[in-house]
Amino acid sequence: MATTIRGMETEGSAGAPSPIRDRRFVGLAMLEFWERFAMTGVKSLLVLILADQIFAGDLPRAFGAGVLRDALGQWFGPLSTTGLASQVYGYAGALLYLSVPLGGLIGDYVGNRRALLYLAAGAMLVGLLLMLQVTGFLPGLALFMAATGTLKGNLSVQVGQLFASELERQRGYAIYLGFLNAGAICGPLVCGTLAALAGWTYAIAAAALAVLIGILGYAVTTAGSARLIGDVTPDARQNGSHGRAVLPSSAILVAAILSIYFCWAAYEQVSDIFLLWARARVELHIAGWLMPVAWFVSLDGIFTLLLIVGAQALFPWLARRGIALGAQDHILLGGLACAGGYLVLALAASQDGALSIGWALAYLVLVDLAVVLVWPSGLSLIAAVAPPRFVGLWTGIFYLHGFFASLWVGISGGYYGRIPDSWFWAIQAGVAGIGVLLAVAAAALRHRSRRLQATTTSA
Repeated sequence: MATTIRGMETEGSAGAPSPIRDRRFVGLAMLEFWERFAMTGVKSLLVLILADQIFAGDLPRAFGAGVLRDALGQWFGPLSTTGLASQVYGYAGALLYLSVPLGGLIGDYVGNRRALLYLAAGAMLVGLLLMLQVTGFLPGLALFMAATGTLKGNLSVQVGQLFASELERQRGYAIYLGFLNAGAICGPLVCGTLAALAGWTYAIAAAALAVLIGILGYAVTTAGSARLIGDVTPDARQNGSHGRAVLPSSAILVAAILSIYFCWAAYEQVSDIFLLWARARVELHIAGWLMPVAWFVSLDGIFTLLLIVGAQALFPWLARRGIALGAQDHILLGGLACAGGYLVLALAASQDGALSIGWALAYLVLVDLAVVLVWPSGLSLIAAVAPPRFVGLWTGIFYLHGFFASLWVGISGGYYGRIPDSWFWAIQAGVAGIGVLLAVAAAALRHRSRRLQATTTSA
């Protein structure tokens, strides 16, 4: 028998096919792949393009470049071309993350997420086309980043609405994370190769083609849906919580999302200070060949994909044996794994001499396990607990984990080299540990909310 979940039909019977096999899920996951392909492809070249093309010379040809240079110079003092490029790179990333909750809130109020996705994808394409010329690069970059954030949040909301079961929803988001990581791996490889062989404009054109492929696939796979997943029903728009207690659900989500923020803040060191530390302390010679330290970033993505596959086999197997782990359980375990990874580095840093690469690989496995456990479960919890009227906003707030993690990486990185390395990594473990405590609080709040709901229902 089919049950209606927020305005869409979801198979609820035991023999019904999994929503993961639904063509709409495939379309959403592929659109995330192509969006991440385009975004990471552009970001992998962005600081180089800014330094070599946009801010090069005394009279930059890019629209707004001179004004931006003067304004930042007044705030921060004289900046080199590299420093200016780095500043703009950081602001572009911040604009992307800040656009996610705003775009989610717009989706909540508009109600028609399908139309909003088409609008956001169209704005991404216009932004990329502007970026093909030096003159329009900066306005195009701002439009591309804001539109990408708007698309990202509303896309994740639609994925969550496909699933009625929390276990299936977590599986769905884990597979969705796999598509995301695959796009993040492929984008820089393809765009970087095109930039090296043919020039940076070809890389931007490839990103635009990726967005076009993604949105066309989305259109095909969602065609014929009377009401698209993620749309807000008129009843939900009027009633807001749609039967859910807003304050208890908000408390649960605040604790859970803060837990994820702390876990992610620690994790982000994987592509920052960890690389500097590994280059200095880890023996990277393998059979006479020197492994580039940047390969740890690629291994980060590969391990994540492999762990997703393992999790998809393990958790359903546990569920069939009566061990069903909820979203809060996964977030808690993920926080513990992240803290464990940094304790491994703290222990390694206390050793003398060059370190075996096994230390670094053990760290990567643990922090990537944290990602596989925390990221899908956070989105799944929002889909299950957030008031339907504001699920887009809550999804956007979830995505701010990248924004706050970037801030922490910059702040804490300033202490690297000023304190013992073992202390530095122990601090990162402590940050993840705070996330564990918040995950415990979120689990306790949800347990209490369910108990009160059961009492009220039985009465």
